[in-house]
Amino acid sequence: MSTDEYRRGTAVERERQQKQRPARGRYRGVLPVIYAIGFVMFTGVSLYIGPEPAFAVYLVTHVFYAGLIRADIKSLRGQGINWGASRHLWFGAAFALPFVAPAYYLYSGRVLRRENESRNLDD
Repeated sequence: MSTDEYRRGTAVERERQQKQRPARGRYRGVLPVIYAIGFVMFTGVSLYIGPEPAFAVYLVTHVFYAGLIRADIKSLRGQGINWGASRHLWFGAAFALPFVAPAYYLYSGRVLRRENESRNLDD
């Protein structure tokens, strides 16, 4: 049989209940707050201390952004959203490019909205 009409058990019930919930990014809401804090720290350090410590702040915050983006994509993939190969690009770009975190925030919002609409579960 090609359908799961005759499957039974707690795992099947859990799958059915999980399909009813809207998809949500676990770390997506924290990303703009962390980005704003990192931007203020980078600006303050570069104005008052110098460029070398500002570069260190830049590196640390971007490693943190990349970790948050990776964890968020991993949680979304666990909810059934297919990212394909672009997940590697988002993660890699977050290390070096300054505006990847806000771009990811906007893009993931579009992906979540599209997925929830396809599931007929509007937020």
